[in-house]
Amino acid sequence: MEELRPLLLSIAYRMLGTFGDAEDVVQEAYLRLHRERDVTSPKAFLTTVTTRLAIDQLRSARRQREQYFGPWLPEPAVDEYVDLADRAALSDSLSTAFLVVLERLTPDQRAVFLLGDVFGYSYEELAGFLGKSPANCRQLAVRARRRIADNRPRYDPSPQERDELVRRFVAAAQNGELAGLVALLTPDVTFTGDGGGKGGFPRPVHGADNVARLIIGAFAKFQHLATEPVHVGGQPALRVHTPTGHTVAIWSFTIAEAQVTAIHGVVNPDKLTHLQPPPNHRP
Repeated sequence: MEELRPLLLSIAYRMLGTFGDAEDVVQEAYLRLHRERDVTSPKAFLTTVTTRLAIDQLRSARRQREQYFGPWLPEPAVDEYVDLADRAALSDSLSTAFLVVLERLTPDQRAVFLLGDVFGYSYEELAGFLGKSPANCRQLAVRARRRIADNRPRYDPSPQERDELVRRFVAAAQNGELAGLVALLTPDVTFTGDGGGKGGFPRPVHGADNVARLIIGAFAKFQHLATEPVHVGGQPALRVHTPTGHTVAIWSFTIAEAQVTAIHGVVNPDKLTHLQPPPNHRP
């Protein structure tokens, strides 16, 4: 049954936004499977338990996040380091911007939306996973789509155009070109940083001029660090790291109509542990 673990981790991470919690949920699901004697469909059993445990965990986590210092962002699922996409069609559902939008949903709505719209399960299957009727699951799905419709990120340019825009962004930031950087940002661009009280900013920064000045100041502090172009959920991102390969920050970009509309920066070291090199790693 180990071949199902990647699928279950994919579901649990998209529900919770944290790798440690997702792994704990999946491990508990396997433990419960081993304790059951008569399971006709291990896949259905594991998916059901994973979903229900994730819903319970999310309810508890949200109460804890109310005490979190500053904005809360999911742990970044960097494509080059984490394999949760399953297939290309699912990669966008791992982007930071998309997972942030999902925070608007109740745990039940989030489960129905992800399992139905992202993973393609039917309402009848969803009813079994959640212990609800198909009609109720359909209603949850409608409400979920309605709540995120106006805020779901759009990715208009091609991947190549997005990557090129970020390359120009980095060049302008490194050279301190304020006007050039502002031109790459939408007027209402937002920078949201998650430091968990260990760095970052206590609240989002709005507006092209404010965000551009913040970026240039940050890159001035990056002089002794390196930046690596990566992707989070198929969307362009930057990995900021030390010469020894220790990840310091992940900046994820949302781009539409050839401009950056939002940047999500994670600098809380507790959310970057899955991106760190092994202890004996040599660059």
